Amino acid sequence: MGILESKSGFDIMINIRSLQCLVLLFLAGSLFPLIYAQMSDEYTELFQNAQSFVKDKQYENAINELNLVLESDPGNIDALNEKGSIRLIQGKYVKALQSFEKSLVIEPKNVLGLIGLGTSFYYLDRYDDAQDVFDSVLDIDVKNIDALIGSGNVLVKKQQYDDAILFFNIVLEQNSEYVPGLVAKASALSNINQNNDALILFNKVLQIDLDNVLALNGKGQVYLELEEYALSKDAFTDVLEIDANNITALSGMAKLYFLENKNIKSEQLYDKVLSLDPDNIDALLGKAKNLQNTGRLDESLKYYDEALEVDPDNLEAANGKDSILNNQVNYSLDLILVITIIGSVTSVISFIVMMIKIKENTRLKDKVIIADEQIEELVDKFMKNSTKPKD
Repeated sequence: MGILESKSGFDIMINIRSLQCLVLLFLAGSLFPLIYAQMSDEYTELFQNAQSFVKDKQYENAINELNLVLESDPGNIDALNEKGSIRLIQGKYVKALQSFEKSLVIEPKNVLGLIGLGTSFYYLDRYDDAQDVFDSVLDIDVKNIDALIGSGNVLVKKQQYDDAILFFNIVLEQNSEYVPGLVAKASALSNINQNNDALILFNKVLQIDLDNVLALNGKGQVYLELEEYALSKDAFTDVLEIDANNITALSGMAKLYFLENKNIKSEQLYDKVLSLDPDNIDALLGKAKNLQNTGRLDESLKYYDEALEVDPDNLEAANGKDSILNNQVNYSLDLILVITIIGSVTSVISFIVMMIKIKENTRLKDKVIIADEQIEELVDKFMKNSTKPKD
């Protein structure tokens, strides 16, 4: 995952994984021109239609165009590879994997299919399998840029940052302005707290491409880590002006609002992220923390549970849930103690009241006894007087 540090009661997670994934998606998108260069004239119009739909983010329409190709030619490698690339962009990694596997059954050494397969394995957290595939590409072409970046990203996931940076350096030696290589290296550097060097690379990307979302998000996250919140907000705002639904930027802004105690705005942004990606771990955890911070513990538990369903080994979710449950247990014990004390006090008061009543009854009984004695004395006197002879 990313760099985790506790600040102001809130864990700021630099979501470097998002940047790495976006780099791989960039690579997946770069497959399209190569595919079109290889396609036959027979299907040119269908492929061009698919490309137009992808640009407009109408991914299912693009898939439909490619399916028309595959209905006529089930073994069309270009269509299978592009279909897999679109599935990667959609986040449908299993379907992407299936498309690339079909392509590789037909041509086991087609590099586009292998790069797509390795990328699919990466997204499915099958890092060893991904590395094996990228290695097989490098056996075919030792300088293949996509395989070098893919291998570097796998090493980042394994926290072998120095080795990862070596791979990215090999890429940049071939082309010092290759944007995916620059972004990948910057992301790796930020993982080892070399934030200034990371910022230099992100700025270099922005000199090449002013509106590069990967670099802007990278800057926003590094500034967030450095507690330069105004600069972080500027970077995320620039991203959202380009893409209002960018999940990384929305999550970054939500964290910033949380740190500013603007809980309503923070929640709204997390809700938007979850509407776009219901299984987004950062948003689930952010929402849970927000609810916990505002005392809505039952709702907070629900989001921690959802996060654990997505990632059962997530320590942050487990610790957050435990903290709430422990507080609830402590609260219950405190309540029981208070009730016991109140009950004890009540019992003591009741006892005192009872003793007072007993004493009052004793006094009343004494009064009754005294009255009876007085009556008897009067009766005796009366009887004695009545028996005396009259004058």
